[in-house]
Amino acid sequence: MSVTIEGERVDQLLRIIVAAATGDYELRVPLVEEDDDEFLEVELGVNYLLEELALGKAKSDSQRQQLEARAEELAHQQSELVQALSTPVIAVWPGVLALPLVGRVDDERAARITAVLLERVAAERATHVILDLTGVGTIAGNTMPGLLRMVRAIGLLGASCLLTGISPAVAQQIVALGEAEGGAPVRALAQLSDALAHVLAQKGALRG
Repeated sequence: MSVTIEGERVDQLLRIIVAAATGDYELRVPLVEEDDDEFLEVELGVNYLLEELALGKAKSDSQRQQLEARAEELAHQQSELVQALSTPVIAVWPGVLALPLVGRVDDERAARITAVLLERVAAERATHVILDLTGVGTIAGNTMPGLLRMVRAIGLLGASCLLTGISPAVAQQIVALGEAEGGAPVRALAQLSDALAHVLAQKGALRG
């Protein structure tokens, strides 16, 4: 009878060890006070080991959660930095703002540019805004109307908007949209320096 009981204890111990090998440290070897033998020491040792493994796993999970939270925080900070760098509004002269764009402009970015730029125009009471597209690789076809609406919104705030560095493809988009929507023509110059010289000449004329 004792052999049968001993066999059951061994089988049970092996099942718990196999479970632990798969990462399940919650099982424990049931202890019976009557089983005061050498095998009981083995069972106690396995339970102690399982306790240590479970504690180590809990610490590991907590550390992983902390790392994930930190990674999420860094990703958020990086996103904010990228957004700030993607809309670098520069005050090149009192009342004159310049926004050099680089890369692809899609709907989301165009909306962000519009929000940031209009806020700066209103806050600084800008009279002129230079939007430089020299570094823009592509403008999504459905995004161009948004940019043109931004140009008109700048005008409604009392500022003039100049476009510079327009590629032939973008120029065709602007012309096509202008004809379709009947909007006012967009003033464009070749380079940012040309636009700045034009603005400063205007300001000089106004002072004169």
